[in-house]
Amino acid sequence: MNLVEAEETGPVEGDAPLVTPPRPPHRRVSVSLLFTLTILIGTVVAIYLRFPARHNQLMTEAMAAHEEAEPTWDLVAPTPIELKAWAIGVVGKDPPLPLPATKITGARKVTIFSRDAALIGTEVGGEKVTYFLQRAQGIAPDHAERSDGDTQGVSWKKGAYLCIGVGPAASEKTWRAAFP
Repeated sequence: MNLVEAEETGPVEGDAPLVTPPRPPHRRVSVSLLFTLTILIGTVVAIYLRFPARHNQLMTEAMAAHEEAEPTWDLVAPTPIELKAWAIGVVGKDPPLPLPATKITGARKVTIFSRDAALIGTEVGGEKVTYFLQRAQGIAPDHAERSDGDTQGVSWKKGAYLCIGVGPAASEKTWRAAFP
């Protein structure tokens, strides 16, 4: 057991203590701010590089489904009533479906981001148009467009749903009118 003498002044008796001036207050704040900004900016950049934007993924899936030569359907040429009943089971209450005069070629359930979506194949003016429907989650863009050569993709929000239509770019105004 060691005893500490309270009256000792330092390692060498009689030496004056070495006193260093404190850092100026502005330097402490500057270093702290610089460190915080470096960590914050690094984290944001890492997140944006690691995780793709979700709305781009939905449009990509819809455009890829439109390009399928021989799509497989859960329902082939359903009536408007059959389509509505099927869509309620897939995406939920009151889905915004194509207008009743639109020719429906088929429909199938797809899963994107662990959530169900409805993919509906239609014909508008004799041209193939793909309609994609999913319940919106989080902050979804009100409107977005993407062109890929002769193919045009348009997304919009309708109530609680995110809708995407993909069809020929030349007749976008015609086929866009077939959807709510």
